[in-house]
Amino acid sequence: MLNYKKIQTKLLPSLSALALLNTSIYTGVLNGQDTVEEIVVTARKKSESLQDVPLSVSALRESDLEEKGVNVFEDYLLQLPGVTAGGSGPGQSTIYIRGLASTTPNLTTAGVAGLAPNVSFYLDEQPLAQPGRNLDVYAADMARIEVLAGPQGTLFGASSQAGVVRMITNKPVMGESLSSIEVESRFTSGGDEGSKLEYMTNVPLGDRSALRFVAYRDRRGGYIDQVAGTLDASQSARFRAAGTVRANGLPVSSSRAGFQAGADLSGVAFNDAVAIEKENANPVTYEGFRASVAHEINDNWNALATVANQTIDADGVFFVDPTLDDLEIQRYTADTIEDEYENMSLTLRRIYW
Repeated sequence: MLNYKKIQTKLLPSLSALALLNTSIYTGVLNGQDTVEEIVVTARKKSESLQDVPLSVSALRESDLEEKGVNVFEDYLLQLPGVTAGGSGPGQSTIYIRGLASTTPNLTTAGVAGLAPNVSFYLDEQPLAQPGRNLDVYAADMARIEVLAGPQGTLFGASSQAGVVRMITNKPVMGESLSSIEVESRFTSGGDEGSKLEYMTNVPLGDRSALRFVAYRDRRGGYIDQVAGTLDASQSARFRAAGTVRANGLPVSSSRAGFQAGADLSGVAFNDAVAIEKENANPVTYEGFRASVAHEINDNWNALATVANQTIDADGVFFVDPTLDDLEIQRYTADTIEDEYENMSLTLRRIYW
């Protein structure tokens, strides 16, 4: 649903600095005539020019995503004004719009185990926000990413009190055969190398149907070092000698002195545990595919069926200890992240002429 056409407009000199178009761009000071590409968004469930939408809307186009090398959750959120991501690693981040979010998500096995987010997350027309977490959808073959700030309950329902983030995929194109492959190599200062392979193909399936398929594998090198250290039970926050004064001013009684709980040192030997040493200990790999079939049922109706799968495998942690040197941490157990999702959707659309 992304269309382009040439228009004449007035631009602020700083437009090219961010390569982001929002509704404020078109209220600039007269500074000569420039030609830009109009962005068509679907913030109100219909295609319309971004400058005509009476809402606070920001958008990253496909060309912007490619130019900036944006692929993963934190990458594309950090490129959008008023939007940030916070969490403890891939697949474990919260979306903040204007500083609002319900909670830092945790991986859960049941929806009741976490709070509902305040920012809704959509892939095309399908809401993906879940209690306790957000899916870290890899931005492969995306037409654009839209952000609608502020309450959006009228059109987008639950979990949209602070706003909505929408990922809009490129749809199958009727009567057109095309393929592309993208190969990328990365070098991280002080870290490991990384690489990316992304393949896309669009294949007609007769006069009224088409298939679009994209597959990707993105390995990102680690950059955080796990350094030497030792730990014993007395260093636990729960180890308190008799007479120790708590933060609330009350002393610890003799009956409650000593190591009172083991959750914070689970799996660690209590006598001089030795930290696991490893350089660049936090590599992460994204791998997956998305296949979409579009079919024109008749002149008034069309359908889009999509199936997607993605896995994330990561080692180490994605935070550091400020008391150590830059990008260093001490860890006493092996840390891993294994995240996978499968998604299927069917969209029926009525065409009004």
